Amino acid sequence: MSFNSKKRKKNTGRQDRIRADRGILSRTGVIMVLCGIVAFLPVAGMLLNLMVFRHEEYAQRALNNQTRTTQVTASRGSIYDRNMNVLAVSSSVENVFLDPKELSDNKEDINLIANTLGGILDLEPDWIREQAADSTMRYKMLARKQPQEVTDQIRDFINENDIIGIHMEPDSKRIYPNGSLAAQVIGFTNASNQGAEGIESYYNSYLEGTAGKVITTKGNYETEMPYSYEKYYEASDGDDIVLTIDSTVQYYLEKNMQSAVEKYDVQNGAFGIVMDVKTGEILAMCTLGSYDPNNYLEIGDSRVQAELDELKKAMVLEKEGTPAYTAAEKTYEDALVAARLSQWRNRVVSDGYEPGSTFKIITMAAAIEEGTTTVNDTFYCGGSEMFSGRPQPLHCWQHSGHGSETTFQALQNSCNLALAHIGLRLGGEKFYQYVKDFGLLETTGVGMSGESSGYFFPESTLVPGALGYEAAMIAASFGQTFEVTPLQLVRALSAVVNGGYLMQPYVVSQVLDADGNVVEEHEPTVVRQVISEETSAIMRDMILSVVEEGTAKNAKIAGYSIGGKTGTAEKTGKVDENGNEVDDKIVSFVGIAPMDDPEYIVLVALDTPSTSTGIYISGGVMAAPTVRGVFEDILPYLGVKRDLTDVDMSSVEVTMPDVTDMTEKEAAAALKDESLTYELVGEGTRVTGQLPAPGTALPGNSQVILYMGEEVPTDLVIVPDFTGMTISQANQAAANAGLYVLAKGADADSGYVTATEQSVAPGTTVVRGTTIHVGFTDHTAQD
Repeated sequence: MSFNSKKRKKNTGRQDRIRADRGILSRTGVIMVLCGIVAFLPVAGMLLNLMVFRHEEYAQRALNNQTRTTQVTASRGSIYDRNMNVLAVSSSVENVFLDPKELSDNKEDINLIANTLGGILDLEPDWIREQAADSTMRYKMLARKQPQEVTDQIRDFINENDIIGIHMEPDSKRIYPNGSLAAQVIGFTNASNQGAEGIESYYNSYLEGTAGKVITTKGNYETEMPYSYEKYYEASDGDDIVLTIDSTVQYYLEKNMQSAVEKYDVQNGAFGIVMDVKTGEILAMCTLGSYDPNNYLEIGDSRVQAELDELKKAMVLEKEGTPAYTAAEKTYEDALVAARLSQWRNRVVSDGYEPGSTFKIITMAAAIEEGTTTVNDTFYCGGSEMFSGRPQPLHCWQHSGHGSETTFQALQNSCNLALAHIGLRLGGEKFYQYVKDFGLLETTGVGMSGESSGYFFPESTLVPGALGYEAAMIAASFGQTFEVTPLQLVRALSAVVNGGYLMQPYVVSQVLDADGNVVEEHEPTVVRQVISEETSAIMRDMILSVVEEGTAKNAKIAGYSIGGKTGTAEKTGKVDENGNEVDDKIVSFVGIAPMDDPEYIVLVALDTPSTSTGIYISGGVMAAPTVRGVFEDILPYLGVKRDLTDVDMSSVEVTMPDVTDMTEKEAAAALKDESLTYELVGEGTRVTGQLPAPGTALPGNSQVILYMGEEVPTDLVIVPDFTGMTISQANQAAANAGLYVLAKGADADSGYVTATEQSVAPGTTVVRGTTIHVGFTDHTAQD
């Protein structure tokens, strides 16, 4: 082999090794790159996640770490009644807080601060020391919503002692100037200024406005930055709400209901409503027992509070930490929560109840409209009757029976047997359709929180031939074994008397912005016509006759045409704490006035009057006089004119004119204008004195005394006890005592109409000539 050949082979081997080394290096590089890529992938994924997918989240966190946001509270809108009287308004208050770092940096006397603020704010000084001790923080809240008289004391303390580290920030507090008036309608706001019940809750989005804010930069431990950024976002005030509620009407409704609750020892509260039958506007709505929305956590009903106090006392008597203590504590806390929820609840829109005989108006109107019953029909009530499909006899509330009666008399007498026949003649399918058309199977849409629709029989039950058809139809025809809300019933009965038009009830008339511009406005809305004008006219006459001649005589008011229907319903299916069915009753009355051109409807229901009073429990005896009292107060206020044509003026209150220094002829004319007669004492030619005094209210047809030169007696007299007297007996007793009696309520002078209440307590000493208002009750009104 030549030298050159060997040299070529040697070079070739070297090149192969170089190529091999390069291949290894290339593969190694590729592997290292791949390993690097694989190793970097999680980091890249994390960066992608942080910088792209979660960018907004971490940007917000960074912003929160670098800035402090202070909320600027918007001024909450006010709530007004229909006459622009304030029902709810926000007042400026302040929150008190500490800056512990400032206190520490300035070496403030923490003991002095804790003891002084503890006294002003009614807080434990030790707790204030704990808040001040956390010197890494810049914001520790001590007390919210403090009035000016409190914050002024704190400012004086700060200025007198040159303290740095106690601060106050503006806030607002809701004020309800009328206390418990219309509490369930208005509702209240919670500690965060959010509406929690009633209109405050339902219209919260309108009332609350939009809060503003101030954004500033901050350093570690909440410290301020030397060169701080600040941005201000202005708050937008809330809208005002104008209600259809009339504060005066609301007051009169609540006053008369509260009086009834006390007089009849009503155990489970009461509910009532006043509505315009033509428009659906709600003028008043009340649930008793009530509460003060200024202190909504406190129990307003003293009886309920006493029961809670007993439960708390039982808890305290147990040793803390024992099972007995824990059980007693739970019992107390559960009862407290239940009591609060109960007093906040608006029963007029939220609770169903058996309407009882007040529902007979609906059955009658449907039957008259369909022609299955006419005003010329007659019925017979023997006190009880067996009906096909019903295993036991049906009893009328009048156990001896009403005998033969016309259609008008059937409603006047509130006869269960007659209404059962009327309902069966109408038939279940038509009956169900009218119940639906009168809006009793749906919520009314009144625009309030928590509205329910009650419950009724399934439509399939009211088909002839269905199991239980007869029993269901009979019970339903006079308002039992189903439930409606008070608002549903009032709306339906309004349609019966207003020409047949079912109206949309509403409690908010306007929403106004901060400048007074109308944002929303609610107008009267007809949902549908349920019965004809002709049927409505017949029903008005029939409903009027119930007060004039039937079970509702106790609702009479001289000079006003009042119509209405009584109701007494057993609370079927209700049990006590031991599971036993209770014998409780709800007594009610629906009144309408004036019946010649209906304007207002009033419903009052009393839940479980006590048997301990000795007064017969019925709507006619208890609820009808209550509604009469409401009408006596509100009709003059609302401008409803009194027609005194052909009215016995002895039941009308007139005013004693001033006839001093008049001749007998002049005085006689002045007295005649007020429907008064007179007796002369003395021989003078002019009146020198009179009894009663000028301006005194007294019954028409009363005889007054004119003194012609003689001295007017100034002695005091004692008010007799008129309880149990007839009208004539009460008048005689009053005359003997030198007093006058103004009779109210039932006006028949008979043994079954007696005095049950008087405006001045027996035994009271009063001026001679005083008028005593005496309420007379027809005790035959037992439905």
